[in-house]
Amino acid sequence: MNIKRISLYPSVASIISLSLLMSPQVNAAAENAGEFYLGAKTGWANFSGFCDDVCSDEDNDAWGGSLYGGYQFNEWFSLEGGYNYLGKDKGYVGKNKGYAGTGYIESQVQNGELGAKLDWNLTSAWNLFGKVGGSYNYIDQSGTVSGTEENWSLMLGAGVEYQLSHNWRIRTEYQWFNNVGENSTTGKSDINYLTLGLSYYFGSAAPAAAAATTAAVVQEEPAEEPMVAEEPVATEPVPAVTLSKGAFEHDSTELTPEAQSSLDQVVTHLKASPETRVDVIGYTDSTGSAEYNQKLSEKRAQSASNYLESQGIDESRVTTIGKGEEDPIADNNTAEGREQNRRVEVLYE
Repeated sequence: MNIKRISLYPSVASIISLSLLMSPQVNAAAENAGEFYLGAKTGWANFSGFCDDVCSDEDNDAWGGSLYGGYQFNEWFSLEGGYNYLGKDKGYVGKNKGYAGTGYIESQVQNGELGAKLDWNLTSAWNLFGKVGGSYNYIDQSGTVSGTEENWSLMLGAGVEYQLSHNWRIRTEYQWFNNVGENSTTGKSDINYLTLGLSYYFGSAAPAAAAATTAAVVQEEPAEEPMVAEEPVATEPVPAVTLSKGAFEHDSTELTPEAQSSLDQVVTHLKASPETRVDVIGYTDSTGSAEYNQKLSEKRAQSASNYLESQGIDESRVTTIGKGEEDPIADNNTAEGREQNRRVEVLYE
């Protein structure tokens, strides 16, 4: 049968343009690199029509559902596969189409897909992605015209994800399946698929860094015999407090109660030592743009400074500094290292 096709060239062109932006130079939310994930999604499927030429009335819309999973190889590339139930395209046959009597044609579609998922990190929580791959389709047609068909199709997709936590992401996604079915049996249709889904990543966040580290002064008993004084060795100052994992709400500059509790010991020391000053220095990992990270480090350091001042420490005794991606203390290529590098340090002067 001859099947009428709906032109989707503008949509396809948009998806291809988006996919071309995805390259090894881009960054994404990198915490899940090296982890497997599973997810489920559901939404609206639209068919260009399996029986346009023989049906006088056709219901091209259906409700679909999917299961998917994949592996996040690095910050920008995942391999993802899944199963899609795309619902049924329903058409009603009339005499005006050359048939002796009325009837119906119902085409149920399901497929399996495999493709590359390419990510672009917009902020520390929002992630834009494109997909390109293929699908293996199964069409079961019943009614006035019946039969089954299996074939391969091109699959293109694009969407947006929001990271709820280390393990959970929510996504909205559009996919396009090209030429599902065959003219000689079930007819052929392009399929549009718009969904909302939830993903779970099988990994754990980096171990929490110490909320606060303090230097202890040990007093030694005087030696019975005189000792030769040694030359002092220059060392980097030990942070009075380091705020790291759990110090801020997700994608926020607001201090958590745990972080405020860690800063309380600094307040106590500064009140007991009126001549002491502090430097409050913010750092980030290397994920995202340098400009975004610089601003984020300044804002988070300022939040810690504001808390000290709210507890009665004079503004003149607090210096706030943002250093962005500078001075990493761990490897930014691992989730654990990035977790350590996202920190605020408080140093006594």
